[in-house]
This record gives sequence, C-alpha cells and structure tokens, in this order.
Amino acid sequence: MIITNREEVIDKAFGVFVRMNYEKASIITLARACGLTKTGIVYYFPHKLDLFMAVADKYVLQMHEPGNKFAAPAGTLAEFIGQYVAGVAASMQRIVELIGGNSAPHDCSPNFYYIHFLSQVRMYYPGIRQKIERLFSHDHDLWTKVVQKAKDSGEIRSDTDVEKTAVLFRQMFLGLSYEQAFLNGLDVDGLAENFRYIYSLLKA
Repeated sequence: MIITNREEVIDKAFGVFVRMNYEKASIITLARACGLTKTGIVYYFPHKLDLFMAVADKYVLQMHEPGNKFAAPAGTLAEFIGQYVAGVAASMQRIVELIGGNSAPHDCSPNFYYIHFLSQVRMYYPGIRQKIERLFSHDHDLWTKVVQKAKDSGEIRSDTDVEKTAVLFRQMFLGLSYEQAFLNGLDVDGLAENFRYIYSLLKA
C-alpha cells in the first residue's frame, strides 16, 4: 500500500520503531514500510529524528494525555475508575492494531514492544524528560482531583490521604502494565478488579 499523507507515514513508522532499535531503523527501512522511496519519506520528514519525534508525540504524549482520553472527569470516583479503565483499553486496542500480534519473536506481546518503544523515546527524544514529567503530573493531578471530590462528597472515608491514594491507583496501573508486558500484555479486566478492590477499602 502506498502512503499518501503525513499521518499515515507516522502510523507506519510507529510499527517499525516499536520492533527495531532507533539506530537500526534506517530511512530506507522506514520508507519501505510506508511504500515510499527515500525521497518520498524525506519529503514528509527531512531527518529520521524528526519522524521518530512525530511518532512519539502521537503515540506517547498525545495518546496518554488525560485530556485526550477523557472528555471530562466522571462525577464519582467509582465512575471515574470505569472511565479510566475504558481509556486504557482504547489506547491498548489502538496500539495492538498498529503493532499486530503475528510473527512476534519469542512470543512477545504488543505491550512489550510498546515498553521497548518507550525506552527508545526516553533515550533519543531531545527534552523528553520534561514532557514526560508534565504528562505524569497531569495524570496525577486528575486522580488527585477525583479522589478529593470523592472525599469531600462523602463517597469515600473522611480520613483518606488524597495524595497517597492517587499514587496508589496510578502505581497499580503502571506496575501491572510493566509486569504483564513481559507476559501476555496488560489484563484490563484484572486492572479494573484491582481498582475496585482499592475503592472498596476507601468507601465510607
């Protein structure tokens, strides 16, 4: 299939970068994945780093920005948990669609490839630390606001430590995502079950 626009180049390049180290993903390899010549891909992205950063912008920074996952925080913590899990599931589905699960060496899950891609982004994207810090901060702030609202409304216990609770929910997600990436990928139903258990401990 021949690629005819910038977004399609980014999508196809994502499939290459998640499976190859940044250094090994040559412009020729990327061009072939897009059905383009070297000249054709350079038309959209003059340098490989430009393309890599565009892929990271779309599939890391934009995809995981809370404002892009949720139209607005749900009214209750219980509802937000469902909303958060649905956002995670939608992101995972998109990633799996682009990476695919066929011909994966050593039975690696698509989630593992994505973890590999994240490590490459951290190494090669100039100034990414500050952008990742902002992304983490936005996610933490969202959880904090939802938990605080639940505490103020009496939905959860009045002695709840809001900051520690926000961290607990986030680390449950991040920890399971990392661990299970080495196996079959994140079990979204299991994540929801663990979230609900934490919630049950907090209920007023």
